[in-house]
Amino acid sequence: MLDRQNYLKVKLFLKFSRDVHGRSSLQISNDFEHLKALLLWPGSQPFGSVPTINTSLPDFLFQIVEKGLDPAELQSILNTTQRFLLWTKAMFPDEFQNIQLSWIMKISAIMEGKEVII
Repeated sequence: MLDRQNYLKVKLFLKFSRDVHGRSSLQISNDFEHLKALLLWPGSQPFGSVPTINTSLPDFLFQIVEKGLDPAELQSILNTTQRFLLWTKAMFPDEFQNIQLSWIMKISAIMEGKEVII
């Protein structure tokens, strides 16, 4: 089960991306597909509780890779996830105070530290 507030934040981010950054419908659709993995990761826990989730985001994403996700697609997921979390940290600072900015900034570099075997 997904946390409803997490889903609503993703939808708000996509609206912001379209309205403010002028992203196309195709880009918004791709972003939503990428953020589905992020929505699945915490399950019913709110994004603000990310530091307490048992499975780390990299481990969760690499489980998806083992199921056949292309490494290039994984990198796109990581990049979109990073943009989303930076946005949430800026828009909801109280709720996301426990998520370290340094952790968010390392997200897109996860691929460099792991060897992906397909």
